[in-house]
Amino acid sequence: MLKKLRYFYIAWVLLFYSCDKTPLEFYDGMGKRPKYIALDELKNIKSLPPEDITASGTIFLKNNLFFILEQRKGIHVYDISDSLNTVNLVFLNIPAITDFTVSGKYLYADSWTDLVTIDISDLQKIKEVGRSENVLNPVLYPLLYDGIFECVDASKGAVIDWEDAQLIDAKCITSN
Repeated sequence: MLKKLRYFYIAWVLLFYSCDKTPLEFYDGMGKRPKYIALDELKNIKSLPPEDITASGTIFLKNNLFFILEQRKGIHVYDISDSLNTVNLVFLNIPAITDFTVSGKYLYADSWTDLVTIDISDLQKIKEVGRSENVLNPVLYPLLYDGIFECVDASKGAVIDWEDAQLIDAKCITSN
């Protein structure tokens, strides 16, 4: 069952993220620039103290646990067993994440080009138990952004955020 779920998730992510954006000749001016981390930092998956949400994404409910994606950073986990006193339990640091799902005691997440399996049976001490490397096409443009941006240079690492910047010779554009 877990193997089928993993293949379904891979197929869904590949289909969803396979779109390309139109290249330009060259552009100088304001736009978005990617922020990178080194590829070896993608394996820095760990539990951290709770944090505030700044850029939410996918949500998932499992029993009394509520998971909220923080785009390209990780997942916030809340205990909602008492709806009047929701408790922010932990932040799961998963660099370059854009989507996830949970099945049993495992969380499946994308991390740049990798599909990662994480044992979440102890939320305070999560551990990576599997990684399929270079099986996904990462998002190479700023989500929910309409405009010109600096094209991603994969030789610089994995994109973890986008910043407003003065661009020189930018060649990529997106429109939503």
